[in-house]
Amino acid sequence: MLDLTDELVELVKIVISELTSKHMTLAVAESATGGYLSHILTSVDGSSKVFVGGVVAYSAYVKNSIFQVDFDIINDYGAISSETTKALLDGLKKQISTDLRIAITGVAGSYTMDGKPRGLMYIGLGTPTCDKIEEAQFHGSRLQIKQQTVKRTLEFLLEEIENF
Repeated sequence: MLDLTDELVELVKIVISELTSKHMTLAVAESATGGYLSHILTSVDGSSKVFVGGVVAYSAYVKNSIFQVDFDIINDYGAISSETTKALLDGLKKQISTDLRIAITGVAGSYTMDGKPRGLMYIGLGTPTCDKIEEAQFHGSRLQIKQQTVKRTLEFLLEEIENF
């Protein structure tokens, strides 16, 4: 599988352009992607006009202390779940005021986690009117899984931006 960096940069140029033209802002809470989405978002000129910032909420402690994700949600459903992703979106909305929010949880590593298979990702997208969670399964190396997740996240974001 090829490195997707160039493709991601081209895709993010479109995202930044669309967000700019619609005067919309974005914030992210990343777990499994470890800041890779934020890295790609800030790889193009003009991103500072629309990308407010992001937090790598890698551990349950950070998910709870920064985004108030209840430990009961993490314990009951797992750190990698649609429920935890939704809770991250909710916490992000409370902490950072933006038009759009993204939260990502999943397993990018080389082993299963909490009984969840390698490559399983939950991508959450929050808009002014609703939150949507998408489950996806990716394959490849750790970096390839992160890149595929970021690609799908940007595509998901573009699909939603078109509604505004």
